[in-house]
Amino acid sequence: MINKSCEPQLSMKNGNEAIFKRGKPVSPRSGPESDLVEKIRRLQANREEHAQAINEIDKVLSRVENALQALKAMTTKSGPAAAESGAPVDPSQRPRRHYQKFELTGEESVIEFIRNGQNPTTAEINANWHAEGRTGVANPILARLLKRGQLEREQDPSVRGSRYRLSSQAAGASH
Repeated sequence: MINKSCEPQLSMKNGNEAIFKRGKPVSPRSGPESDLVEKIRRLQANREEHAQAINEIDKVLSRVENALQALKAMTTKSGPAAAESGAPVDPSQRPRRHYQKFELTGEESVIEFIRNGQNPTTAEINANWHAEGRTGVANPILARLLKRGQLEREQDPSVRGSRYRLSSQAAGASH
């Protein structure tokens, strides 16, 4: 049995005792030099294990990075598939928007539709807007015409939204 009173006292942090006890049991004849040599050997062995683990981690991270680059390359291809993927598009590579030319401006189209219709609803105006091949909705145009006083809005409980009619100012000015 080892005499504990003869062993040199080493200050160790809590929890490190188990690390040092893993090695060979210290014989009563071994001195502080042999203990130190054994501890150095164990530290070197631990260092080797950690170096191997770091190499394995680097390999895994390298594979993940390659997979992410391949995924990014697939999603940045131009065309409809790239647009549907939701990937951000470089504005310089985005196709230029082609504006359509219509016979009537948006405001003129809405006023003409209201003049020919019988107090159409917002939904009917927007349906006509789309039937003409226009994108979006006519709501901003309606708001602008209302603000200028060219249209009047009437609440109709039988339909969702409002009905529109030309104001007396717009009706008289157009003829």
